[in-house]
Amino acid sequence: MTFESALLARVSRTIRQRQLFRTDDTLIVAISGGADSTALLDLLTRLPGYNLRLVAAHLNHCLRDADSDGDQEFCHTLAERCAIPFESQRIAVKQLAEQQHLNLEDAGRQARIRFLDQLRSINGAAAVVLAHHADDQAETVLMRLLRGSGITGLSGMAHRNQRGYVRPLLDIPRSEIERYLRERGLSWREDASNRDTDFLRNRIRHQLLPVLEQYNPAIRSTLSSTAAIIGDDESLLADLAEQTCDTSFRRENDAIVGTISQLTSLHPALLRRVLRHALKTVTGTLEAISQRHIAAICAMVAAERPNARLALPHGVSAIREYDLLRLRSATVLQLPSTHFDFAQRKPFRTGRSTTVSDAGFELTITAPGRYPLPEGGSLCITATSAAPIPTDATSICIDLNKLPFPWQIRTFRSGDRMIPFGMHGRKKVKDVFIDRKIPVSVRRRIPLLFCGDQLVWIAGVCVSEIARVDSVSDRMVRVSLD
Repeated sequence: MTFESALLARVSRTIRQRQLFRTDDTLIVAISGGADSTALLDLLTRLPGYNLRLVAAHLNHCLRDADSDGDQEFCHTLAERCAIPFESQRIAVKQLAEQQHLNLEDAGRQARIRFLDQLRSINGAAAVVLAHHADDQAETVLMRLLRGSGITGLSGMAHRNQRGYVRPLLDIPRSEIERYLRERGLSWREDASNRDTDFLRNRIRHQLLPVLEQYNPAIRSTLSSTAAIIGDDESLLADLAEQTCDTSFRRENDAIVGTISQLTSLHPALLRRVLRHALKTVTGTLEAISQRHIAAICAMVAAERPNARLALPHGVSAIREYDLLRLRSATVLQLPSTHFDFAQRKPFRTGRSTTVSDAGFELTITAPGRYPLPEGGSLCITATSAAPIPTDATSICIDLNKLPFPWQIRTFRSGDRMIPFGMHGRKKVKDVFIDRKIPVSVRRRIPLLFCGDQLVWIAGVCVSEIARVDSVSDRMVRVSLD
C-alpha cells in the first residue's frame, strides 16, 4: 500500500468511526489555499464509495492585500480543477475588529462562522468540513493551558462539534499532510502571517514547541492524544453535570431555581460544572461567562448572608433568596427562523383529540387538515408533490409511506431525543434548545411532532434526519405552522 492510499484509508476510517458524514451528503469544505485545506479537498474528492457533493468555500480576510487576493484566486482554481462549485466572500476583518472591539483572531473567526453557516443553510449541507490537524490540536491545547483553562478547554478541538463542523484530519500530523501533497504533485500557498510571532499561536508553533521537543520529540502527538483522553473524560463529566443540574434546578417562567442546601452538598468541582450548565440553559451560551463569574456564584451560595444579587453577562441575574438560588434572564429571546411566537401566550382554541395541562398538551393527528394549537395558531397539513431539502425548520415535507399516520403532537419532556437533519447521532432536545438559544420559559410551549416514538420535527426549530425524503412519492404532505 502506498503512503497516499494509506493516508486515505486512515481518513476514511476516522470518518466512519466518528460518523462525521455519510455517502451522498452535501458538504461545505472550508479552504484557505494552505497545505492543510488543499490536502483536505483532494482527499474528499478521492474517498471511495462516498459520492459526495462538495462546495468549496473561501473567505478573503483582506488582510494581506495582493496576497489575500492571490489566495482567493488559487482556491478558485483548485475548485475548478476538482470540478466542484466555489463560493467566496470578501470581509475587511481589520475594520470589523475595530468596529466590534475584537482582536483580529476573534473577528476573523466570527466572520468565518457566519459565512460557513450561511453556505451550509443555502446548500442544505450535512456538515462544514475543516482542515485542522494533529499539530493544530497540540498548539490549541498549549495555548489554552497558557491562558488558563479547565479540562473543557484542555480537551482541545472535537472531531465534530455541536455546530456541525467536522475535522477528518484531526489525527494526522502536518508533516504527513505535506508529504501527501508532494507525492500527489500538488502545490499550496504559504501564508506569511503564519510566521508572525506577534500572534500567540505562532509563538507556540515556532518558539515553544521546538523547546518542548528537546524534552519529548513526540510532544505534538503526545499533546494530541492527551487531548483525546481528556475529551472522553470531559464528555462523561458533562453528562454527570447535566443530570445533576436537572435534579438540582427547576423551571420557573424566565428563571431556573435551585435549593441552596442541595447545591452546597455537591462537591465543589461538580457545583462549578452544574452552575455552568445552568447558566447555559438560561442564556444559550457560555461566551463571556468566566471562572470569575462561577466563583462569585459559588461564594454567594456558600455565604451566610441570606439575600444577595449578582449581575452576569447576557442580562442574567443570580439571586440568592434565603434557601433559593434563582438564575434569571432579563431578556425574552425570540424563536429563530419562524414568525410563530410561542413566547406570547394566546387563547386556547379547542382542537381534535386534545388534552391540555400545566405540563403541556397532546394532540393526535390521523389525517391532513388544520389543527388548532393551545398556544395559538394552528398546524396545517396539506398534500404536496414537492420535497425540497429543508433549509429552515418553519415547515417540512413528509412521506406518509415512511412516516404514516397517526402522529402525535405534544410538548417537550425531559429525555426527548432526535437525530437533527444532516447528522447521524441522537441529540437531546434540551441541547437543541440550548444551541438555538431558546429560553427555558418557551421550551415547553413548542410543539413536537412524533410518529410512534420517533421525533420528526421540533416546530420552528429543527427537523429530524428521519424526515429526509429520498424520493418523492404519491403520498407527500407538507406540515407548517400558521
